[in-house]
Amino acid sequence: MSKLLSANLMRLKKDKVFWIAFGFMFAAGIIFPVMIYRDMVRTGIINTIDNVFFHYAMFIGILMAVFCSFFVGTEYSDGTIRNKVVAGKKRIDIYCSNFITCAVASLLICAGFFTPYLCIGIPLLGFFTADIKIVLLFAVTVVALSVAFSSIFNLIAMLSSNKAVTAVICILAAFLLLFTGIKLNGMMNEPETVLGMTIGDNGEQHEEMPNPDYLNDDERKIVQFFYDFIPGGQVAQCASLEAVNLPLLPIYSTIIILSTTGIGMCCFKRKDLK
Repeated sequence: MSKLLSANLMRLKKDKVFWIAFGFMFAAGIIFPVMIYRDMVRTGIINTIDNVFFHYAMFIGILMAVFCSFFVGTEYSDGTIRNKVVAGKKRIDIYCSNFITCAVASLLICAGFFTPYLCIGIPLLGFFTADIKIVLLFAVTVVALSVAFSSIFNLIAMLSSNKAVTAVICILAAFLLLFTGIKLNGMMNEPETVLGMTIGDNGEQHEEMPNPDYLNDDERKIVQFFYDFIPGGQVAQCASLEAVNLPLLPIYSTIIILSTTGIGMCCFKRKDLK
């Protein structure tokens, strides 16, 4: 597998989609702290480096969907995967080498955002105000989440031999996961009561009423699990720096990585390579 991985990494160095994604996140790492500083100077409201540091999580799913679909899809369209099998390479090695390459790409894109953000943000905005242990745990969560996205989209790309179809499925899946996370976030943040209006003898009156959308204890536990487990839910929690079960999030990402990789390898071994 070392030769397969070496060849993939050589391709990665020249891959235009990777460099576009890396450049986008590198530019975001420069622009975000500068914009926060400008707003702080203009309004006089103190902002910290914490504010949008993990907003990076909102982009990684979409970027990895595009990268994985094109990187792996190109191997199908060029006949490279079939040639590897004909040359005697094991399918498990082919699958794993592509997954590792996608994971490495996601980590490099992470570094492409974090490095300029910290180098520019710390001098302009100061150091983190949150507990450094919490910041590091969120960082681990985002890194694990990035690899989990790579694993999911590598699974889709390795099982779909049409590059255009793969790109559409991966991008739609990325947005579906993101929107699901936003929806779960809204469900978890529903207030227990809402301001209602009643009409009595003295006319209209406003009073607090029970919110029918408020989750009871059992419903909250179920929704919280999916909010923590689904990558889109983790994105919402990392972006807002609010996570009830923060130590569990990297564990859930690891479960996703292992399960999708295992399923992908089993299915790819049976796939008919035309």
